Amino acid sequence: MELLFEGDTGGRIYELGTIYCIGRNYVEHIKELGNEVPQDPVVFTKPFCAFRQGAYTAIEYPPGTENLEYEGELVICLRSSGRDVPTFSTADIIAGYAVGIDLTQRDKQSEAKKKGLPWTLAKGFDGSAQMSHFIPFGAVPPFEELGFSLYVNGELRQRAFTNQMIFSPEMMVSYLSKTMSLRSGDLLFTGTPAGTGKLAVGDKIFMQLHTKNPNYVFVDFHAELIPWH
Repeated sequence: MELLFEGDTGGRIYELGTIYCIGRNYVEHIKELGNEVPQDPVVFTKPFCAFRQGAYTAIEYPPGTENLEYEGELVICLRSSGRDVPTFSTADIIAGYAVGIDLTQRDKQSEAKKKGLPWTLAKGFDGSAQMSHFIPFGAVPPFEELGFSLYVNGELRQRAFTNQMIFSPEMMVSYLSKTMSLRSGDLLFTGTPAGTGKLAVGDKIFMQLHTKNPNYVFVDFHAELIPWH
């Protein structure tokens, strides 16, 4: 499946690879969930069926959960591939940026955690990795100047900036590529800030990728919750 880019990517086409997700990358969200600040990135993956992309998407409310939560994130499409990927700068590793939502069945995840069981089903269901199109790396300011916002039904719920992250893209890629062979087109959900919350059928989500000044916007993303079918 080809990843959707806006603007020039130098004629290169990126195919969807592995979806890597970084947990506990914002201190305030760690406090929100009562977790410990990690020394290394917390990593999990989502399957191919989780992927949804576009400026406007529909989110099917999954069966068997009473607590579906949004986690707004900055998403990175990786440019580099291989093992022990050199990470001298973000330009070496990032092909483009998107905004996205890591959807979580929080009740199922909490139950699995209590039993010491994996929580793949709580994170990897159909449509659980929603995202906008990508904007090329060179079309936006440096990584350190970026931020994103998430609204639910017109109310601001999450806003974060890259300088609030515990682990930088270079650190994440270096950590992953020590034990996994990365490839171009792999996606990296970079973690969510405080402000996660429940969703219901009919809710409308709006996200933006912007600079430290939220008025300078590069990407818009819209999604609506619909019944599972």
